[in-house]
Amino acid sequence: MKRLPPSLRHRKRYIAFRLIGLSNPVERKEIALKLMDSMLSLFGEVGSSHAGIWIEYFDGEYGIVRCYNEALEKVKIALTLINEIQGERVLPLILGVSGTIRKCKTKYMEVFKDANTTDGL
Repeated sequence: MKRLPPSLRHRKRYIAFRLIGLSNPVERKEIALKLMDSMLSLFGEVGSSHAGIWIEYFDGEYGIVRCYNEALEKVKIALTLINEIQGERVLPLILGVSGTIRKCKTKYMEVFKDANTTDGL
């Protein structure tokens, strides 16, 4: 199968996020469903279908969402408006955005995992 030329491909962005307040483990599928529900309620089917959303990584607290560059702001809004997963109240926190998944993992995920969470905040 032939690949599309670079001018016709969608540029992707990777959003690193953290879900604060989860006490029970949650699967990646549940996060994806909540994100799509939020996108549909905010932007409708047409706005949601052109986002190219995919959960690349989720470990129970930290995760990475892939989306198209054109839909970056919509996905960030929808992600931050998720307030409940499996009956638990959560607070999504966007750590940062990157153009490559490698840079997203090294710049945002590793720094926050190694940091001391009791640093006076």
